[in-house]
Amino acid sequence: MPHLDSTPSLTAKPPIRAIALALGLLVFLLLGLGSPPLFDVDEGAFSEATRGMLSSGDWGHTTLNGLDRFDKPIGVYWLQAISGVLLGPTELAMRLPSALATWLSALALWRFVAGQWGVRTGAWAAIIHVTSFGSWAMAHAATADAVLGMFLTLSAIDLWRYLQTEDLRALRRLALWVGAGLLVKGPVALLIPAASLFIHCLVSGQWAVFHKALLDVRAWLCMLAMALPWYAYAVWRHGEDFVQGFILKHNVERFTAPMEGHDGHWLYFVIVAPILWMPWTPLLLAWWGRWQALWGHALTRQALIWTVFVLVFFSFSSTKLPHYGIYAAPGVVLLLTAALDRMKTWHAGLCAVALMAWQALLVGLPWVWMTFPELVPQALRPVFRHGLDPLPLVTIATLWGLLALTLLIWRTRMPRLGFADTLSAMALVHGTVLALVVWPWWANTLQGPIKALGLEARNWPSTVGQIGGNWPSFAFYRQQAMLPKGNPASLYLAPESQVPPGARVWAKNKDMVLFQPETATRP
Repeated sequence: MPHLDSTPSLTAKPPIRAIALALGLLVFLLLGLGSPPLFDVDEGAFSEATRGMLSSGDWGHTTLNGLDRFDKPIGVYWLQAISGVLLGPTELAMRLPSALATWLSALALWRFVAGQWGVRTGAWAAIIHVTSFGSWAMAHAATADAVLGMFLTLSAIDLWRYLQTEDLRALRRLALWVGAGLLVKGPVALLIPAASLFIHCLVSGQWAVFHKALLDVRAWLCMLAMALPWYAYAVWRHGEDFVQGFILKHNVERFTAPMEGHDGHWLYFVIVAPILWMPWTPLLLAWWGRWQALWGHALTRQALIWTVFVLVFFSFSSTKLPHYGIYAAPGVVLLLTAALDRMKTWHAGLCAVALMAWQALLVGLPWVWMTFPELVPQALRPVFRHGLDPLPLVTIATLWGLLALTLLIWRTRMPRLGFADTLSAMALVHGTVLALVVWPWWANTLQGPIKALGLEARNWPSTVGQIGGNWPSFAFYRQQAMLPKGNPASLYLAPESQVPPGARVWAKNKDMVLFQPETATRP
């Protein structure tokens, strides 16, 4: 691998192997994308809001259960809606924008890192990005976070280019990515790049670079042209309701007070961040005791600034969710990739052991909990109220053995490729196991009954409400909106424990029930 200070040229055309790997990463991200049911609440809410937008033909606003939805800007709903028009209202269509966004982020990182440290190292950066647990999870979620992550990655890359060269073209591209991020998620798309630029200038004393960026009118126009039209329309259409709902509730209040029970200790991301970048996290140990080298190189310093700001900022946020840490991805991936240059044999061995232990945990726990339900932690028992679908022990042993076999073959038959290639191959095998085994198990365990009832009730004309929970994916599968809470409905969706005495049950799947409080004709 080239030294960190090398700057190879990118003038040559991409080799066939690089094109094949890029397409392979796309296939990797698409594996099983449309099979597992949508997770509630987030995937269900995004998908049902998009379905409602398509059903109404109103592409300027979203609703959920008949109420205005101001949680996120319109951008991600447009992407899901376009995908829905092309592929129909399916899980694949709703998740496809996230998978493609993650793939494009990986390609952008590949190209940028290749320009700094070589094409092969760039390929490792792309693999690290798509196989890290947090990025992989967001690529398979029908939410806004992977799309925002793509625009943050593009923003980080062009910010670093601007800091290296002071090229205003990079700054204006950065402004476009920020504007697109504002349209997908909101102010965080501007906050992170702006703060990273400010901190860089603060520690380096390069205030002329900061002033040049701040005073570039074209950059501001690029950003506003991308985001302002829809924001102006939303304020014109909804007025104070939009300001209160989106700006104040889902941005200011989300930072100042925990929402929906998502709070946590200020050390929350100290625990969560290492999990998000498994199985690559042990690579960071290569930087232990090398802080001067880490800070002394301009690019790793900028990556460190981006990473630390994101994790510290969201540590002070009252509302804490794991995917907030994914916004640090551009910096973390760069630090992990650069660590490969410093990796010793024991670092690589630790990564291999950690990867195999991580997979053993992810595929072993379902089997343990299925076989010994009394071992399910008390806090997780409500999650598994539907029961546990089977996951044979032979499947677990086979999959874990596949990782070990990959390691053995790579080291004995292809030693010239080195440990970085071995770890990359193992991580891709691991991600395939997640996509085809672990993820479907979780989804069918948690959401299978909701999907089954939604499909069964698709042709029923009755209105449906919900009691004892929130399952927007039911409305998506039924292809009809549910009534807002508090409104009387013909039928109700509820856990069996919430069904009142004397109610008439129309459909049941495991412990989830569609019931009518009073006797009536079957819908």
